[in-house]
This record gives sequence, structure tokens and C-alpha cells, in this order.
Amino acid sequence: MRILDLRNCETAYDRGHLHGARYAGEIASLIEIRIYLACRISGFSEESLLRVAEHHLPVLREFDEDLYQELIGIAEGAGVSTGKIVLLNQYTDIRDLSPDTPLAAEADFDGGCTILWSACEGKPVFAQTWDMHASAMPYVMMMRVPDVAGKDAWLLSLTGCLGMAGQNAAGLSIGINNLTSTDAQIGVVWSAIVRKCLRESSAACAKDMLLDCKMGSGHHYLVADKNEVYSVESSGTKRKLIFSGEKDSFVHSNHCLDDEIASCSRVPPQSTTHDRQQAMEQTLAASPIADVNDAWLRLGSHEGYPRSICTNMATPEHPHAAATCAGIAIDIGAREILAVAGFTHEVRPERFGFDE
Repeated sequence: MRILDLRNCETAYDRGHLHGARYAGEIASLIEIRIYLACRISGFSEESLLRVAEHHLPVLREFDEDLYQELIGIAEGAGVSTGKIVLLNQYTDIRDLSPDTPLAAEADFDGGCTILWSACEGKPVFAQTWDMHASAMPYVMMMRVPDVAGKDAWLLSLTGCLGMAGQNAAGLSIGINNLTSTDAQIGVVWSAIVRKCLRESSAACAKDMLLDCKMGSGHHYLVADKNEVYSVESSGTKRKLIFSGEKDSFVHSNHCLDDEIASCSRVPPQSTTHDRQQAMEQTLAASPIADVNDAWLRLGSHEGYPRSICTNMATPEHPHAAATCAGIAIDIGAREILAVAGFTHEVRPERFGFDE
């Protein structure tokens, strides 16, 4: 697991530049993979793909100047164009912008995540797999960042990305699932949304920000602190609160649970989302989550493999097919984070926290 600590950088640009310079080779390699995949899946040419990516920059700058400067710093530190760094971060959303999506290609590129939240008798736990094209696995890292208010955060991320899931020092945690929207638009880079949520001190404030944000395409966001939890589904143009702690546990994969958001979304034909949702719900029905270590074990389930919570559909002929590329589990109150780069099945995670 790569670990990048950005707390000693003076400015947002400096954070990005250090990130980009340290992992310049990895960033360049991952960009080339994602250009290839995005063009194959969406029908974009490389030129039009990067032109669309550049259109996200003014929206990001209006949303948050610091995160915009950090993204610029990543690009300049890595020696690549800003459009390529936007593509790296906004990969799934930019794919959804194209009206021409060859369904035959999607069989190789199905990805997703399985999210779990449990009240755990007043000691809440959040956990998720991060499934994507298997070729993303070598680029997973944990990143520690400060925010403008001085609260630092740990994030599961990829080289060149602003962050995908994590927790801040106030105990606020966030996770995501990708949803495939039919109403995608130019919007805020979703990894910047994750980062900005982690500047908040409470799940309620993060939820309000999500409901007010200009999304690019479909995502499910789960935000939780030790007292509250909120689940927000979005398409490109719609967003809706769908869960706020009405039950002791909650599961979400890569299809919409709300009918209104589902009306602007679709499920790729080879998706395993319903299988994974059912598998996690069944394991919770059999026995509730005991603690964060138990949650971690559930992330590694091979029940129904390969259409399982932890999966690997890649083959030598299809190296970019879906795989569990990482996992993260958080004891929210204790501020203890378990994470791994790669498969979650029978793997001992690394542990991260805020007490030096």
C-alpha cells in the first residue's frame, strides 16, 4: 500500500505538485489505461474525450478554489495536461456523457462497489469494497491530507486522484458507489466532492452539501458520523436523500434504490450489482455486524464467486475486467481505519488512525 502524507505542504497547489511529482510514472500509466477504456466504452475519440474533460475545470474552480489548485498541481507535478488529470478523476462520469455506448464492450469493464453501514449497538461501522477495472489495482494508495480548517483526513485513493472514500479527524466518514446515469452533464469532479465533504464536522452538513452540489453523473454517497448517517443517490440532474438511519444497517451496490433516480439511470448488462446487494443483505440477515473486524471479513466474501462481494473477473484475454481493487472499513467512533490495496478475501488489512 502506497502512503502519501500531504500535511506539511504549505498550499493546495504544493500538495498537488508533490503528489504528481512523486507518482508521475504511475499517473501517466493510469491515464493511458483510462483513455483507452473510456474511448472503447463511450465511443469518444481521444481528442474529444480530453476536450470534454477540460470543460470540467471552470466548474471545479467555482466549487472549490483549493481543490482546483490541488488538481492543477497534480497535473504540473506529473508533467501531464490538466484535462488528463480530470479524466483520471472523473473517468466514470465522463464515459456517461457520450450518447454512443457500445454495450458489447461493457462486458469487459463492469465495475462497482459494495457499501455496508451498521449501527453496531451504538458503535457504528462503515465499510466498502472498491471494484473497478482490474488494471487499476497497482495504483491504489492511502493519502493523508489537511483541510482548510486544519482537520486532517485519511482517504483511499489512486495515484493522481483527489480521493475516493475515507474519514476525517472529526470522525466523519464517506463512501461511494458508481451509478450509470442517462442524464450526465458537465459537473463537479466527484473526487473533489468527496474531499469537500470531509471538511465538514458532521454527517448532516455533508449531506446538505451533497444535496446542493452540481453532480456530473450518477453516484451514491454515504456519509456517517458517530451519531448520524445519510445516504444520497444522484444522477446527473437529480439527487435525493434515501436513507437517514431508519434501520440498524444499510447496504448499497451499483443500482438505484430510489425510483426517481432510477428513471435517469441504467444498469450495464454484465453488472453483478444485484448479486452483491443480495449477498450482503443475506449475510446481515444471518447475523448482525459485531465490529469493524467483522465488517472487514464480510467485504472478503466469495459467496457466489465470481459474482461475489470480493471478485476478480479479469483474465489474460480481458485484463481490464472488473475486480475488487481495494477495500476500506472504518470504526467511526474510534476513528480506526482498515484498508488494503487489492483483494479483500482472507487478507489482513493495514490499520490507519489519527493518534500519532
